[in-house]
Amino acid sequence: MSKKNTVAAFSIIEAIIGMAITAIIMGIVFVIFSIVSERMLDYKNQNALVNDLNRLTYSINKDIFDNEKMSVIDNEVLFNGYSGEVVKYNFLDDYILRSREEFIDTFKVKLKHLMIDSVKSNTQKKVFLKLRLNVEVNESDLDLNFYKQVYANELLQKTKQ
Repeated sequence: MSKKNTVAAFSIIEAIIGMAITAIIMGIVFVIFSIVSERMLDYKNQNALVNDLNRLTYSINKDIFDNEKMSVIDNEVLFNGYSGEVVKYNFLDDYILRSREEFIDTFKVKLKHLMIDSVKSNTQKKVFLKLRLNVEVNESDLDLNFYKQVYANELLQKTKQ
């Protein structure tokens, strides 16, 4: 009686089927991973745009409150402070630069139109400078309005000139 020495193992067909199933699962995982990565990148870009827009509106509101005068020269908005410091917003094609002394901040917000005008309050007792920025956000236009109160001494200076 002869006994064969056999070792329990997979056959070649079983190994090929296992590798095919693994390849199918890896393909599905890769497709899902690429879709999720693309969605996360879109979310990140959209969130960055919203953050830039929020930072821009906060900065302009703070500069309106903290500074004495607001003026527009060409494609720039200047804020002159009480102690002589100047904050400048330079509007370029695809972004906005805010410079103050040695600090420069960049906002990736596209400006379409810039306008400054004077308006009166409902009671006709106060005068404001209205800064209107028309920006492009997600391929649609958005109007941002900022108001800087003009005090009586500034109005008197303008009438003397």
